[in-house]
Amino acid sequence: MKIKTSKLQGGAGYFIAGIHLVFHPSLRRYIVIPLLINTLLFSVASWVLWHYLMTTVDAMLPSWLDWLAWLILPVFIISLLSVVYYGFTIVANIIAAPFYGLLAKAVEAHLKGETPATASNSSMIKEAISITLSELRKLWYYLVRATPLLLLSFVPGINVFSLPVWLLFSAWFLSFEYAGYAFENHAILFEQQKQVLRRSRWTSLSFGGCSLLATMVPVVNFLVPAISVAGATKMLIDRGDV
Repeated sequence: MKIKTSKLQGGAGYFIAGIHLVFHPSLRRYIVIPLLINTLLFSVASWVLWHYLMTTVDAMLPSWLDWLAWLILPVFIISLLSVVYYGFTIVANIIAAPFYGLLAKAVEAHLKGETPATASNSSMIKEAISITLSELRKLWYYLVRATPLLLLSFVPGINVFSLPVWLLFSAWFLSFEYAGYAFENHAILFEQQKQVLRRSRWTSLSFGGCSLLATMVPVVNFLVPAISVAGATKMLIDRGDV
């Protein structure tokens, strides 16, 4: 199946292409286990939001800032949605990392008109360990940079400025995260991955932004990681990066 992506669409076009790819008959079976993992974790995330959202919003806003409520409350709610769903996304990605590696391989074979290679059990175990360790390294990379921005996003007044920076960095990180599976299938490692993505910075950012936005939509977010892995794999293939 040939999926065309206009250059004008940028990252959004690749995200949409990912939607088509994960529902292709030859690829659907690769998303079953990740979908089950995401459904469980995002259901818990939705419960956390429902349980704490309103009481937390009321408690966090000092009375002397009531006049700014129209601006601060929407920013805070967006922050909370982003943090909770994004946090559960990272956990889900670590758990499902080996399955996303297989999905990236299957998508690449499908787009190139090849048959997915079969691996031995020992080879699959080694790949699963390698991908999981890479995910943990990416988690550390993210936490060191995002935690200060995230903490500032919960400070009334300051969060008006810090939240956009945090969202921008999170969009970049999601592009880095979901492209990583295809990269690692070709032994392209951590630092080189970042260099490759920076060559098309706008496409990478807009793709990650679409993933971040979709992650905040209940039910849709169950499928976002698989869609993003498929879309990122196509993006790298089209650009000749893998």
